[in-house]
Amino acid sequence: MHNRHVPAFIRTFLLLVHDRAAVARLSVLCAMLAFPSVTLAQGTPVGMQQLEFTDAQDGGRHLALAVFYPAALRDRSAARFVMPFFANLDLYKDAEPAFDGAKRPLVMFSHGRGSNGLYYAWFAEALASRGYIVAALNHYRANTYDSTIAYLANKLWQRPRDVSLSISFLLNDPFWGKVIDASRIGIAGHSQGGFTALWVGGARINPEKYLAFQRGWRNNQMVPEYLRNELPLDAGPALDVHDKRLKAVFAMAPASCKPSAWMQRDCSSSKCRPTSRSALAIPRRRRRTMPSSRPGTSHAPSFT
Repeated sequence: MHNRHVPAFIRTFLLLVHDRAAVARLSVLCAMLAFPSVTLAQGTPVGMQQLEFTDAQDGGRHLALAVFYPAALRDRSAARFVMPFFANLDLYKDAEPAFDGAKRPLVMFSHGRGSNGLYYAWFAEALASRGYIVAALNHYRANTYDSTIAYLANKLWQRPRDVSLSISFLLNDPFWGKVIDASRIGIAGHSQGGFTALWVGGARINPEKYLAFQRGWRNNQMVPEYLRNELPLDAGPALDVHDKRLKAVFAMAPASCKPSAWMQRDCSSSKCRPTSRSALAIPRRRRRTMPSSRPGTSHAPSFT
C-alpha cells in the first residue's frame, strides 16, 4: 500500500498501539475528534436495536447489525440486554432513543475475522453514551454464526461492501435516516475489521499481490478441495471499494498491517507509520484516563 494512495486522515491515525489497556480509550478519543460537539452528558443510558435487511440487488445478501444509541429510560426498571461472558455493560434493548430532534453522527464498526458486531458492544456503548449512533454489523458469511472460507479469504472485498450497504440501509430507513447526520459518518474497526475500515475509507491494494493472495488460498491443500474450487481468482472487485460518505477512520490493530501477500508495503517499514506520533497530541499523562470532553471540544487536533 503506497502512502500516496492513502488519505491524510488515515495516515495520521495508522498507529501501532502497544499498550492494550489504552486501546479502547484512545479509540474513543480519536472518534470524538472526528465530529463537532454532541451535547449529551457522559454516562447517558445506551439503547440497542438489532436490525436485519436483504440487499436484493446484490444476490440477496442478508446482513444483520446492532445499532447503539443514546437512550431515554423513562422507567428505571427497564430490562438490560445481557451478554454471556461480558461484564460491565449497561445496554437496554429497544429502549426509547434520546435525540431531542437533533441529528447525530454515525460510526460504523467492522469486527475482526470470524467475530461479530456484538462482541464490540463495550466500544459501541462508550461512544453511544456520548451521543453517537454506532452501527456494528455482522459481515456476510464471515461472522461467528455464519462463515465460509470464500468470504473469510478470497472474497474479502465483500467486507467494505457490507459497510457501504449498511450505511445506505440506515440512511434510507424511515426512522434512522431522520436522526443520522449524513455529513458526519465515520468508521472504526478491529483486526481484519481495522483493515476493512482503512480499505473502505480510501486505502488501496496492489491488484497483483491481492491475486497472489487469492491463489495462495486456492492452492492451500489444508482446505478441502470442494471448497477450494469455489474460491474466485479475481482482484477486480477489490480495487474500488472506497465509500466517500466516510469522513473519519479509526483502525485498531489492523490485521493486514504486517507482511502479507497482497499489501503493497510491509508496515514494519517506517513509511507505513504516521510522520509523527505527536499528531495526536495526547499528553502521556492522559493516556490512562477516559476522555470526558465532548466531540470537537478536545485540544488535540482533528484529522488533517
